[in-house]
Amino acid sequence: MTISMSGNDVTEAIEIAMAVGGLVALLIVGLLVYLLVRPPRRARIEARPEPEAIDAEELLALIDRMERRLEVLERAVAAEPADGKTLLEAGEGPETRRMK
Repeated sequence: MTISMSGNDVTEAIEIAMAVGGLVALLIVGLLVYLLVRPPRRARIEARPEPEAIDAEELLALIDRMERRLEVLERAVAAEPADGKTLLEAGEGPETRRMK
């Protein structure tokens, strides 16, 4: 029994082998890069913070920021003139206000 192959058949077989080999090589390189870049399993498990700890830290930071703002507001109110003027007054009289 004889198998006859033309040059075109050999070329097609080589092209298919190159395409499959290139795809396999690409997958292997991608797997190697993934294995080199990812952190070890223990580090991934230990690095995951607890949600309650994150919430507590954010809450403490928010409370500190609110306390600082309250101190600024208290100083602004304490610096208010004693003659009864408020911070919301636009000016001394109509001549100092903005005109259209």
